[in-house]
Amino acid sequence: MAQTGAEVFVIGLTGGIGTGKTEVARVLKELGAVVIESDRVAHLLYEPGTKAHRAIVERFGGGVLDDSGVINRKSLGEIVFADTVKRLELEEIVWPAAKQWIADRLENEEIRGTQLVVIEVPKLYDAGWDDLVDTVWTVESPGAVISQRVVARSGIDESAVEAIVAAQLTREDREAKADLVIENDKTIKDLRNRILTLWEAIPR
Repeated sequence: MAQTGAEVFVIGLTGGIGTGKTEVARVLKELGAVVIESDRVAHLLYEPGTKAHRAIVERFGGGVLDDSGVINRKSLGEIVFADTVKRLELEEIVWPAAKQWIADRLENEEIRGTQLVVIEVPKLYDAGWDDLVDTVWTVESPGAVISQRVVARSGIDESAVEAIVAAQLTREDREAKADLVIENDKTIKDLRNRILTLWEAIPR
């Protein structure tokens, strides 16, 4: 067990949409890792009263809000994924704020003596968060499998999936930058067994 104040080991868990990042993160959490999900951090930043919330409403208008004043991610997504300039503007608002939130969380985890933290984030490099981690794992899957998974899970059509994929780093770029590539092209059981093997080799 790490002593209070001991250095925490941080894994950056990335990969494109529908590749299986969430399942990998779930297994790591079951094994004892602290998992920080970038989507959940964004949810916190979208809450009324935050600087990011105010900046988003100012830039994209009140039409992105739901009845309770919280940013409707679907409405906002329809705007930004159809327009590269608007997507970049949103990222300029959200990414720095999220990075600071995560950096603060990592400091707190280190003080608590946490041994291992996993940051699950699709756009690790684009967001400039790679300097927060000690190693990078990318989860990858064949394109056809990704499309099937996302359509079944989210109910969006294939063209919308293609737009999201196009807005991310290519698989080749992710693999070139990563320290470890996890190929998720078989069953969930196979994926979990792979993670169990990797778990034993993680320094902690």
